[in-house]
Amino acid sequence: MLSSGAAIFEKITGVVKDSAGNVLPGVSVGIRGKPIGTTTDGNGVFSISADPEDYLVFSRVGMVSLEIAVGNQKEFRITMYYEEAKSEDDIVVVAYGKQRKATLTGSVATITTKEIKQSPAANLAVALTGRLPGLIAQQRSGEPGRDETLLFMRGRGTLNGQAPLIMVDGVERELNSIDPNEVETVTILKDASATALYGVRGANGVILVTTKRGTELVPTIGLNVESGRQTFTRWPTTMSSYDWAQLKNQAWHNDNPNPGPNDSPPYSDYALERFQKQDWPEAYPNNNWVDKLLYKWVPQTRYNLTLNGKGSNVGYFVNIGYLDQGGQFKVDPEPKSWDPAAYMKRYNFRSNIDAVLNKSKTLKTFLNAAGWLEKVNGPYVDGRFTSNSQIAPEIIHRTLQLWPVTMPGPLTPGGEVLIGSGSYQESPWAEINRTGYRRETRSSVTATWGMEQDFSALITKGLSAKVMASFDTRSMHYLNGAMQHQYWEQVIDPNLKGSSGFDSVYYRRIRSDFDNTPISTSISASFQSFFDMQLHINYNRSFGKHNVGALILGQQQGMIKPSDPLPFNVRGLASRLSYGYDNRYMVEFNAGYNGSEQFAKGRRYGFFPSYSGAWNISNEAFFQGLKATVNTFKLRASYGKVGNDKIGDTRFLYLDNVSRGGGGPIPGVAQNNSTINETFFGNPNVSWETARKLNLGLDISLFRSLDIVFDVFNEHRDNILIYRQTIPTLIGVSNSSIAPYNMGKINNKGWELEMTYNKSINRDLNLVSKFNIAYNDNKIIFRDELRMDSSYAYPYRETGYSIGQQWGYKVLGYYNSQEEIDQAGIVYGEGKAFRPGDFKYADLNGDGIINNKDVMPLGYSNVPKLSWGWATSINYKIFDISFLLQGVSKVSGVIGGDGPWEWYDFRKYHQQAWTPERAASGEKILYPALSLNVSASNTTNSFFIQDRSFVRLKNVEIGVSLPSSWVSKISARQVRLYMNGLNLFTWDKQKIKDWDPELLSNTTYPVLKIINFGLNVTF
Repeated sequence: MLSSGAAIFEKITGVVKDSAGNVLPGVSVGIRGKPIGTTTDGNGVFSISADPEDYLVFSRVGMVSLEIAVGNQKEFRITMYYEEAKSEDDIVVVAYGKQRKATLTGSVATITTKEIKQSPAANLAVALTGRLPGLIAQQRSGEPGRDETLLFMRGRGTLNGQAPLIMVDGVERELNSIDPNEVETVTILKDASATALYGVRGANGVILVTTKRGTELVPTIGLNVESGRQTFTRWPTTMSSYDWAQLKNQAWHNDNPNPGPNDSPPYSDYALERFQKQDWPEAYPNNNWVDKLLYKWVPQTRYNLTLNGKGSNVGYFVNIGYLDQGGQFKVDPEPKSWDPAAYMKRYNFRSNIDAVLNKSKTLKTFLNAAGWLEKVNGPYVDGRFTSNSQIAPEIIHRTLQLWPVTMPGPLTPGGEVLIGSGSYQESPWAEINRTGYRRETRSSVTATWGMEQDFSALITKGLSAKVMASFDTRSMHYLNGAMQHQYWEQVIDPNLKGSSGFDSVYYRRIRSDFDNTPISTSISASFQSFFDMQLHINYNRSFGKHNVGALILGQQQGMIKPSDPLPFNVRGLASRLSYGYDNRYMVEFNAGYNGSEQFAKGRRYGFFPSYSGAWNISNEAFFQGLKATVNTFKLRASYGKVGNDKIGDTRFLYLDNVSRGGGGPIPGVAQNNSTINETFFGNPNVSWETARKLNLGLDISLFRSLDIVFDVFNEHRDNILIYRQTIPTLIGVSNSSIAPYNMGKINNKGWELEMTYNKSINRDLNLVSKFNIAYNDNKIIFRDELRMDSSYAYPYRETGYSIGQQWGYKVLGYYNSQEEIDQAGIVYGEGKAFRPGDFKYADLNGDGIINNKDVMPLGYSNVPKLSWGWATSINYKIFDISFLLQGVSKVSGVIGGDGPWEWYDFRKYHQQAWTPERAASGEKILYPALSLNVSASNTTNSFFIQDRSFVRLKNVEIGVSLPSSWVSKISARQVRLYMNGLNLFTWDKQKIKDWDPELLSNTTYPVLKIINFGLNVTF
């Protein structure tokens, strides 16, 4: 006989299907809080023993988990929904909380972990590219451990700090070193209503990263292994040493159209013959230094082990990750006591724990602990660079740009470093192998503890309070091993023949101030700390058709940076009030009241309110006849003011700087013969920028499969901190000695469209396709810019134009002869005379001189005005495939650094440069006449300001999930094999395609392409 407290287990059966009625095999079926579980078979059928008091839990990768009370029911028909499917009941992460999608009044966009993990990128910021409307991500470097990605929300709206605020689990933190496997969602907040709670930090938008928590009632262990190869997306073209030498002679002839009897080109016919025949490679080599010094493909590997579980009182998510990313430098096999190989190794750890502390489950606590350790290794070049971040780009730059195929070496026969003359006096081989090494060890530990009390039973229903305390530390340890080497040069003596009959060659040492030295090490370190305290009081309650919500939040944070012993402090209050009626009408008020010590007393606090509302027309009675077709039709509007306190690195601009100097003009007058100098004049009225933002939005859902979100926005940014440009010099103080003023004004406007199509075609085929496109256009209204006189074609260079607008000469064609130059009567006023083959420029002011007065706005800025992304995922039975196409347009830029110029090195595109013969025959000309020096063509103009628009196949992933009957043999829930890639193909409009269109300079580390293979096993 059973006691009254004994459990009575019954056999429960059922079938699980998706929203289209297709059966779902491989669904995990468990009992909440008990170690009992099973999976559905090939027909979606399950069987499990359960107590009437139990809750059944259904979970499947890529689908929304369900909990169903057992009760007295013996047979179940369960419907599960794909994660990508959007509904009015979806929960969206917002500022310091969550809201139902149906009640949102602000402009918000979200992606989930599935989309993020489709990218093999080492940097989480790269994985966001093209996936969120309004977020522009530009990768400016691919260097392992320093892969810089710039983020802009709705373009650029200020002349100062433009990066959005990054919040990780409610705390301000960095994005780059987060393991993508730890991330649950990434949400962007774009308008004033969504960002006003952040006050002086919200003007540039906010990115909310939510990490994973324990969700699986039947604990799961996940193992993910990836191995791939990476290379540059673009490799500059190369040519043979014979072609290279011919181009150098061609450039010389262009510079010397009428040579004298003693003038001769750089390479004689004899030298050209040696280059062509390659019968004397010691003196006339054909060295492909790119192949000799750089690997085409290098490995990247990643391992992750996760643990996910949730009981009745405790939930946990644990992730341990390891990433090993190789560098492209080829290290010489000669024995060394140090390792100059380039690589980055990162170790990640995260543990998110949630616990219930009382029987009524009204008191909860959580602890988020995470950390990472990075080791970045590579060559070290002592004394020539101010930071380690410049070393790898220098070697790449010298290898690709400043070490031509005609250079001999890399060593003399005696093993000494061989260099050239002029611009070729630093050997990239030596920079890799003979200058030492550097190793950076970076570590960070972040911790957040919190406790939440539900006061529904104690005070009033819907009232709760939460306290959070966070403390983060970061340390940097630098180990530099420096050494020097001798410099030698090769000398070819045409007056002395060697045994082979060729001119003799010998080597001599130069730069005697350098010698071969043993390696010497030095170390340095830095430390940074951050703390954040938050107190939340929340109220959410429904009264019939009325829904009321409120939030009051107090916050104090401080940061101590390595370069400044004084902490950076921010303090503030934030509040939210929301009201909804019958899921039809929603209004919301958000406000932030923040203070910063960056400003003078009495001006440190600011109030930043926002107002928003929405009308869900599809819930009106008159709309019900259309609701089967138009499932959602909602209008949104918001207006508010937010701030930006990112006003540069100089602190306390409101203070004067007074110092004691040396002797004055009258000896003995000043005490101790010294003077008092006021080196900086502070501005006591300095303050934050303010942005007034208007946003109008429309949400439409059609046929329960197509969601459309459209937003238009207009932002006016004023109080922008700028340095005065119109202060007369007669006051005797330089502009740099006067504090900036809050005078700048910028307008920024645009629109965004996001469309999501989710359709189960049949039981075996599911399609999810997302397309987003965004446009922004900013204009500088006031810059305190000095208006130039009437002799200038354009009186302003910034006012009235976009931030970063490109300027240059307008190219009208080529001068094809000296007679044409003489007839034009145009003088180039920048120090060089026009030659045949040089560009012909428009003389905009008609004074007969081409100079700075004739430049005009050309193209756009280097941040795109139009960006878009198209992501599609297809699941067919056990197979899945996804891709992401990403593109930008209305973006321009010159190739910075050494540019595409021919002074240092020649490329294949230089072979189609202007020559008299090519011009006469009508052949295609891709470049002006070559020169050995700066010519009239080698300047910023409409030829070299290139269209940087591109379309990129950003991601592709192909996967197969092994059948349940197979994986059950190893007691696994799921086994998936996949292959994915990053930056696989790029189509662009650049005239010169030797460099990736995202790079601003050819002196930076190129962007990477990755091909990756992976295995995921879930137990």
